[in-house]
Amino acid sequence: MTLHISCALLNGCTQVSNLPSYVILNDPQDNRVNVLRQPAQSLTFPLSKEDREIVQILTDKFEQEDNCAGLAAPQIGFAKQIIIFEVPDDPKLKKWRPDLVQTMPKTVWINPTYEPLGDEKHSDYEGCFSVKDMAGPVARFKTIHYSAYTLEGEHVEGRAEGFLARLLQHEIDHLRGRCFIDYVPDGELLSIEEYRKRRQKAMES
Repeated sequence: MTLHISCALLNGCTQVSNLPSYVILNDPQDNRVNVLRQPAQSLTFPLSKEDREIVQILTDKFEQEDNCAGLAAPQIGFAKQIIIFEVPDDPKLKKWRPDLVQTMPKTVWINPTYEPLGDEKHSDYEGCFSVKDMAGPVARFKTIHYSAYTLEGEHVEGRAEGFLARLLQHEIDHLRGRCFIDYVPDGELLSIEEYRKRRQKAMES
C-alpha cells in the first residue's frame, strides 16, 4: 500500500484530492506499520499550518466512512497526537453496543490522555481499520478520566464511561504505539464475519 497524499502537505495546496489509505498492521506489504508502533508526537499551540492540514485530512477520512466511531492520526500515516471520534444518540448503535451510556458529538482532540477511575474492567469485542478483517475481546477500564485540548488550545477534561470510555482508550492507545490486538487473549482473535455473527446472535437472545 502507498500513502496517497495530495499536494496539501507537499506543495502548500489546500485541496485534498486523494485521502491516505489506512496503515494496516497485519498487511506484510504495508511498509508504514512503524507509525502504529511508536509514540506519536505531541502538538504545540497555535497549531501549525501542517498540523491543521493533517486535522482536515483525518476529518475527511472519518467522514468518508459510514460506520466509524473514531480514528487516530497514526492510522493514516501521521505520527501526531490527534484523534477524531463521535458517539451519537443512535438507537441502532445502542442495540449493537448495550454499554452506550454517554454520547458525544463529532469531536477532534489534540494531545489526549486518559487515566482509569478504579480497577473495574469490562471485556467486549473491538475491531479496527488498521487491523484487516479481525476482531477480538478486549478488557478495558469501565470508567476513565480524560484530558485533551481543542483545536484552539482550550483544555478539556471529564469523565467517560461505558462505550465512550472504551472508544477513547482505543483511540488514545494508537497515540501510544498500541493496538487492540495487543490485549486480545491468545487464540481469541476472530474474523470480522464471525464476530458479526456472534454479536447478532447475542442481540437476538
